[in-house]
Amino acid sequence: MRAVTFRLAAALAALGCFLSMSWLYGWGNPGLYEDILRWYGVMPFRFPFVDISGSLAAWECVRQGIDVIMSDPCDVLHGGYSYSPLWMAASSVPLGVDDTMAVGWCLDLLFIGSLTLLPPPRRPFELVLVLAGTLSTMVVFALERANPDLLLFVLALAAGLLADRRMPLRVIAYCLALLAALCKYYPIMVLITVFRERPSRFVATAIAITAALAVFCVVYHTEIGKGLPTIPQGPYNTDLFAAKNLPFLLGEAAGSATEPSSWASLAERAYAGAIYVTLVGGCLTISRRLLSSGALSATLASLGALERTLLVIGSAVIAGCFFAGQSIGYRGVFLLMVIPGLLAISRVPERNLQKLGVGTSSVVVLLMWGECLRFTLDRVLKNSAMPQIVADNLKILFWFIREFGWWWTVSVMLAVLADFLWDSPIVAAASHLADHLIVRARRPDRGPRTPQ
Repeated sequence: MRAVTFRLAAALAALGCFLSMSWLYGWGNPGLYEDILRWYGVMPFRFPFVDISGSLAAWECVRQGIDVIMSDPCDVLHGGYSYSPLWMAASSVPLGVDDTMAVGWCLDLLFIGSLTLLPPPRRPFELVLVLAGTLSTMVVFALERANPDLLLFVLALAAGLLADRRMPLRVIAYCLALLAALCKYYPIMVLITVFRERPSRFVATAIAITAALAVFCVVYHTEIGKGLPTIPQGPYNTDLFAAKNLPFLLGEAAGSATEPSSWASLAERAYAGAIYVTLVGGCLTISRRLLSSGALSATLASLGALERTLLVIGSAVIAGCFFAGQSIGYRGVFLLMVIPGLLAISRVPERNLQKLGVGTSSVVVLLMWGECLRFTLDRVLKNSAMPQIVADNLKILFWFIREFGWWWTVSVMLAVLADFLWDSPIVAAASHLADHLIVRARRPDRGPRTPQ
């Protein structure tokens, strides 16, 4: 009974909050609905599910023969549609802006239901962390907007569930991951699971995936070229997470302080580049240190198949997004895949690994609540009698702590990914082949044999 309760608790808590907020908006007190969202650190739009509304608006305009990549007049925000052109190819689906509420509800409920498939917590404090992550600002933001990333999460989760099955089911998993990648690009990191195939199957699968991507690029190269530059970017101190946030904002500060002004841009790039290289070096050093003793590798090998697979998938997606560019907070829903594996690490007897698992999963949860904490800090400082310079320094300190929290989390993720790849059959085969070639190259040349 306890196992069932722990498995269903997160989904039931999310469902209860979702239904309560839906009732507030539709039949209760819309003002209170918006106040709760603001407390969460989510700025409400004038109606829920605005993100899926934009996707449905794209279908609506494409059916009218309008190019929506640069500007979408059917969308309430009148912005361009920067997602994959594959979505527009499905415009024959008879849905539009008028179906926003129904589609948003279905998408959110699908995501909430999928949470029951995640590896469940096993101890009370693990349940607390899982509930905190599930009800965090990042998840609430994604649900309130009904962002398509929720659907991509479900596809990635389904791929993870099938990744350890028989070959026909693994093929379905790769197809689901490829579909997610073609819909919004970044889920291509889910295909890291291909590395668990033995060399011959890995090569065949990689060729098939490459061919599919090549066909996609050939067919939609014009739309992709127009859409990629429109992918939104923003300030470095909001809910956007990225490797560039810390070095680039510090670089901007250094550039603005440089005289004469003609050198400001050069100084900004130089400082940002130096800081970025330093941070990446520190990140790789931490990852290497975590793997150096072999204890983490042994623990990862002992995890349940689903726990390890989802830890790898979640780490690949988040780390890939972190280094590729800025990602809006709702993409943090993929951190829900990482938490079960980190908690599983915390159950091993070794004290250092217990600290690693509990500490990193706690940092992940705090990052998922980051915008709520930032807005709360702003409100507290605004209503206090604290001098402005002290308040500004506290905001800067909070920002530094958050950014270093991201870098620590990504360092652990890179260690997980490096261990997964090093343990994969294809890397083992390549290493064996390299060793064989080195041995042959070092063998002395005996010359041709002469007949006796």
